[in-house]
Amino acid sequence: MILIVDDLVINRKLLRVTLEAAGHTTLEAADGVEALQILAREAVDAIISDILMPNMDGFQLCLEIRKNDRFRALPFIFYTSTYTSPDDMKLAQAVGADKYLTKPAPAVAILEALREAIEKKSARPAIAAPAIGDSSVLKQYSQALVHKLEEKNTELHDTVEKLQRAHERILELNSGLEQRVKERTTELETTNRDLSLALSQVKQLNALLPICGYCKKVRDDQDYWQSVEGYISQHTDARFSHGVCPECFELHVKPDLAKHGITGVRSPAQRKADP
Repeated sequence: MILIVDDLVINRKLLRVTLEAAGHTTLEAADGVEALQILAREAVDAIISDILMPNMDGFQLCLEIRKNDRFRALPFIFYTSTYTSPDDMKLAQAVGADKYLTKPAPAVAILEALREAIEKKSARPAIAAPAIGDSSVLKQYSQALVHKLEEKNTELHDTVEKLQRAHERILELNSGLEQRVKERTTELETTNRDLSLALSQVKQLNALLPICGYCKKVRDDQDYWQSVEGYISQHTDARFSHGVCPECFELHVKPDLAKHGITGVRSPAQRKADP
């Protein structure tokens, strides 16, 4: 029976699958306190434990086991992803660990470490407990905890800075977006006003226009009379060029030319029709 000690469920599951695939049975604990409770009622052949855990970490768990006459020779393996420095490895030896593995380790390495730890137990029926009161062990343990706390504080500080930068970037983007929305809204309002004015002008041209029966001037909305050309030019983009229609040419232009002795002149429409 192998006791797996880790505060993360996924870590315990992965390790359990590895061990059970090799024919081992397993028990699980979320921290050192729960592990000691299981040891008090279950027969365990070895322990594979994480180090960084709440309530009681792996270092303290190993010390408690090595102080206990009943469990003193129990094979103990550290399996960690946080305590990986050379000093951490020395402390693991100082508290009595048999093996030290860094996550993630191949299944072969885990099973080989377990086999060696169990064989080591048979070769030493009784293991001397580490001097829990030894100042050097306590000093190493305290330094390891302080170092890990500093690392976590640094990680937290870096995370806070990243979140702050992300927050500032979001505010910057929002500000830019608001400005673009305001500019676009202003553009749309201007366009709508121009369109409304254009539609109004079109409606005026489509409306019933008062026109003088004699001079053919048009009366506008301000009650002013102006030429048809002037009115249309004011309300549209149209431009005018003057010419003479065929009927007016025959009725007016041709007689006027004949009075001055000019004959045989054809209208522009007649000239255009020539082959």
